[in-house]
Amino acid sequence: MTWNQDPDKTAQKMVKVVETGVFVLSGLHFFVGLVSVCVGVVSSIKAEVWLAHSVSPIWSGGFFIITGILGVCSTRRKSPYLIMCFIAISVVSLVTAVVSIQLLRLGLVSHTTDGHTFQKEKKDILILIALGGAGFEGLVCLLCILFGCKLSKVTKEELSKKREGMFHVKVLGQKDIVVVSQTKTEAYNNTTAL
Repeated sequence: MTWNQDPDKTAQKMVKVVETGVFVLSGLHFFVGLVSVCVGVVSSIKAEVWLAHSVSPIWSGGFFIITGILGVCSTRRKSPYLIMCFIAISVVSLVTAVVSIQLLRLGLVSHTTDGHTFQKEKKDILILIALGGAGFEGLVCLLCILFGCKLSKVTKEELSKKREGMFHVKVLGQKDIVVVSQTKTEAYNNTTAL
């Protein structure tokens, strides 16, 4: 930032960048979730027996879709509670992605003996697609957690700028209490003087 730039304009640009980042990442959540659910449905229809690796993309994709929807809502409404819920569901989706990766890895294994794992001769392309999607979703979850925390910070700063002014309570005597309010410039000068 150069000295002649207005700090408010720079802050507004930062808010816009963070909002756009969360919005794009939420769109990725939603898209990867839809792909994951579709792959899971096709895999479970194609499977002779339902195993954990054939249906795990369905429930993990559901979590990814919910995370995407909540992320879009948190950029539009910018409520601190909604942003905290988005960060929390991003953490849950990250755990879901890790569990899904582990279950999908089981779909690539033919059998194990004495601690040795033997992979299948012919790998199922749907499992590989779901595995790649779950891995990508894990990265998106990590980025969403970071961007969500930044969105929380800029939302807090915006809300504090919108509040009226600072006030304090002055005790004049044993029974006399006065609430003294300050204008925004006085409050700003008092906080920067510290």
